[in-house]
Amino acid sequence: MSTHKTSLTLLQRAAAQAQSPASTVAELLDLYLQTPCKQRDRLFVSTARAAELAGVCHRTIRLWIDDGNLSAIRIGRNYRVSLDSLRDYMLGTNA
Repeated sequence: MSTHKTSLTLLQRAAAQAQSPASTVAELLDLYLQTPCKQRDRLFVSTARAAELAGVCHRTIRLWIDDGNLSAIRIGRNYRVSLDSLRDYMLGTNA
């Protein structure tokens, strides 16, 4: 399989998985690892960026992660928050 075709397959798989939110940390990590680096920033953000987008402080995002309200994966010492999870949580709290 050519490199271009492999990249398209990974993108299509990532897009399909992004349509249905990952229900476990393992699934979220698989999605993160399978997504090409350039596409990761469209699906995952730092906790600081998530706080900026949500209009809350960084600590609030960490509490939402700890409470299980946000899907996030730990990469080294930092978390990467699923933008889909953030959007869904914000929609749920604003309803």
